[in-house]
Amino acid sequence: MAAWQRQRLGHADRLRIMDAARRYERATHCPGSGRHGGALRETGLRVLWTLLYRGWGRAGACDPALAQIAQEARLARSTVQSALDRLEALGCLLRVQRGAAQGRRWVQATNAYLFRPPTTWASDTGNRQALESDSENKAQEEAEWSAPPPITEAERQALLVKWGLAGGGEAT
Repeated sequence: MAAWQRQRLGHADRLRIMDAARRYERATHCPGSGRHGGALRETGLRVLWTLLYRGWGRAGACDPALAQIAQEARLARSTVQSALDRLEALGCLLRVQRGAAQGRRWVQATNAYLFRPPTTWASDTGNRQALESDSENKAQEEAEWSAPPPITEAERQALLVKWGLAGGGEAT
């Protein structure tokens, strides 16, 4: 197995990915469209959760077989396949086909799955970023509020006089 196929995700990383996927699902849901859920649907979220929390092998790679994903997520193989297609189209994960040539045939082994950070995912919600985390929003708000409002030159001179840093116009 190649070193790039091993990806270390901590608990916080997994939570961040699942939270972003749930927010994306809610943001893309169109009530009255006749469709259940948004772009990922419930099956996409179940497959993603299964890959994040149940798909890791002993070698440190996320490479379960489709049958294993289907069994863990309690879905049909075809449903898992279409959910993986939706997750890959979003940019949430990257599927790496693995296999070997046996004679003149290519024999498919299990795919390896690599997860991408939510900030790199595609967003079809226009200018509004559905995937921004709350901590990023808070950091942006703090940055906006941390800058003091500009003061006029008269206010500046009055403060300097008050603090004893400038002459108050004493005429002696």
